[in-house]
Amino acid sequence: MIVVVASIKGAPGVTTTATALATAWPQSRRVLLVEADPFGGDLAAWFGVAPTTGLWSLLAAGRRGLEADTVWEHAATLPAGLSVLYGLASADQAVANEAAWPAVAEALAALEADVVIDAGRLLPHFAGGIRPLLSLAEVLMVLCTPNLAGIVHLKTSLPSLAAVSSSRRLIVQPTAEKGFSSDEIASTLIVNVAQRIPHDPKGAAALSGNAIGWARSKSTLANWARTTAAELAASSSGTETTQVPLSIPEISNPTLRPPLNDTRPSAAPTWVAR
Repeated sequence: MIVVVASIKGAPGVTTTATALATAWPQSRRVLLVEADPFGGDLAAWFGVAPTTGLWSLLAAGRRGLEADTVWEHAATLPAGLSVLYGLASADQAVANEAAWPAVAEALAALEADVVIDAGRLLPHFAGGIRPLLSLAEVLMVLCTPNLAGIVHLKTSLPSLAAVSSSRRLIVQPTAEKGFSSDEIASTLIVNVAQRIPHDPKGAAALSGNAIGWARSKSTLANWARTTAAELAASSSGTETTQVPLSIPEISNPTLRPPLNDTRPSAAPTWVAR
């Protein structure tokens, strides 16, 4: 299966989330983490490596067509054992290689493995190679900062996401420690919203340090990643039947009321439907 993790605006922790999921993926299933953020990758810097292969070399090979197994020739293995396809250096590289992205996306879809894609912050019109990835994703996890700006930007973008994505399941995933609740966000977006990702700076720091055994640790982030990864893998096996289709009703005239402060219950944001 292909799982795409992305955000509409800002930096709500897409790389941390995607890396946590891939690291905690069920050991019975092979998984590849792909760093496809069009603004450039961070993982090589996180882990202090100077990779000689990655997405750039795969894109170059993709101009001549790709076999699925070729992908592994361009992947690296982190000390903790996770297979990773390191990302590009900049959005310019992503856009310049757009003609090769469909072949790369098809090769990833044909892998005999699960693929977790860090799509980072999406470019306008899903440029930089993201559109072909979205068209093949089975799960689209969109991270949302649970404040007024984050909700408004996501609400505006949902119809275009629905138009470009063939995902069978949309997961709106709030981040951050404070802000609107999942139920309040759901009442605004008119889609199901997951419980927010735990705010766990120590767990995130250990993950970015490539700590051996992180996936089995007791940190709240690792616990969340194990549970979520297991649920996603199970849904690919057909054992989970509940899915959220990317079907977005037409909504207009947004009226949001902010929380009184970050420590008290927030007033539910409302939208007026036509």
